[in-house]
Parts: sequence; C-alpha cells; structure tokens
Amino acid sequence: MRFHSTLEVARRHLAAVDPAALRHGRDRLAETGIARLGFLLPYGVKRSLAAEALGLVDQHRQWNGSAEDGPGGVEVPPAEVTAHGHCIPRLYDSELLRHKLSDVAAERVHACPPPRRCTVTRTRHNDPPDRWCWGDYAFELVLVVECPELEDGGFVQTVAHTSRDRHLEDGIHRTLTRHSIRSWELVPGDLYLLRAGTTLHRVHPFAHGRRTALSMSFASAQDLERDRKAARQTTGAAAPGLPPDVRVITKQAQC
Repeated sequence: MRFHSTLEVARRHLAAVDPAALRHGRDRLAETGIARLGFLLPYGVKRSLAAEALGLVDQHRQWNGSAEDGPGGVEVPPAEVTAHGHCIPRLYDSELLRHKLSDVAAERVHACPPPRRCTVTRTRHNDPPDRWCWGDYAFELVLVVECPELEDGGFVQTVAHTSRDRHLEDGIHRTLTRHSIRSWELVPGDLYLLRAGTTLHRVHPFAHGRRTALSMSFASAQDLERDRKAARQTTGAAAPGLPPDVRVITKQAQC
C-alpha cells in the first residue's frame, strides 16, 4: 500500500485473478445462490475497506448524536457512503470488478442506479433479528467486517432458487417450508457474492457481540429494464441524487 493506492492494488489483483477460481465461484453461485470470493481482493484492500466502513459507522453515529449503537442497529445509507466514502464508492465504480463478477454470475452485472449502491450495516446481539428477505436487485457483494464467533450465531442462511411472490402475505413462510435452508460460517474478511434477487436470506440471530458488513448491490439487465418501466409510469418522480439531509464535510482524497 505504500507505493500504490488501494484502488490500484485492487485493479492489479483483479486483473490477475485465476480464471479457474472464477469458474468455481460460478458453479457455486449457480448451485447454492452464494459464492465465497475471498480471492477477488487481496487482504490489504479488504482491510482498507473494512477500516473505512467502521469509520463511516462512527461518523454516522456522531451525526445522529449517539456515542453508542442504538436499538435496531446502525445503517449507513448508500447516499452517505457515496458522499463520505473514500475507497468504497471508487471500487464500486470499477469496471474490472463488475467484469469479474459477471464471469461468476454468468451474465452481465451492472451498477445499480444511484444512490442505491453501497450500504454499511451494524447489528448487535440485542437488536431485533434480521428478517428473511430477498434483495431488490439481483446481486449483492458482501464484505464481512466484524462478526460473532460461530457458537454465538450470526452466520448467514440462504434458500436458493426462490423468488418473492408479492401477492402472498405468507410467501416467506411458504418458501421456508418448501425448500432447504443452508447455513454458511463466515469470518471477518470473508467476501461473498449473493444472488440476492432469487435467494431468500438472513443473518441468524446471535447471542453475543456485533456484526458489521459492507454490502454492494449490483443489477441485472432485467432489473434495469424494470426500473426504466417504473420510471416511465411514474410522473413527477424526484431526480436521483443525494437527499438534502446528507452533509458533506470535506472532500476525500483520491483513492
């Protein structure tokens, strides 16, 4: 990191990723809806991203006048990550990263419309447990920044090859009773790609500690077409961009 920026190190590493590792990730994603991709970024880059994510959480709490995490955890919204992040939004914009993710997904992976791109979340053991959900966009790349020990819970659970039925109130319960649930042990520094739009998922409740994660959402071509159709049907929609309550304190140095 001394002679090259974090982003440049990431670019060089991505350019040299073993195609066999990408093929293995593609097979796992197709089979289970989730693929561990720790090899996609070097340790130093993941460490820098994690440090920035933790800094964004602290900054968010200060702006909200809280020295401690409040009930329900902390969520740094995408617009705030974009406005105040340093390396995270620049890595998100990397065409080379999206190219490698497209290799794993076996289809073109697109950037999501701003500001719904990067989110940092933190939950504690006494927060309400995460609900089962599907993603609004097809893919989610997640870096685990902090997580409890396995015996305390906090692992990821998934139900692959499923989809949201917006006409059924009990759609999630129906899905859980008709499909197999898989659980995944993860540790800080793990990076995984989730086919979020067709994989029901949650973080299992945990008894001690806290969990912090950086999530990057990516869209499929179908997602973008859906958004375009919705935009055409909506009149007077607000233009995308930063909400008025997002405060920019300083300009960030180039990553």
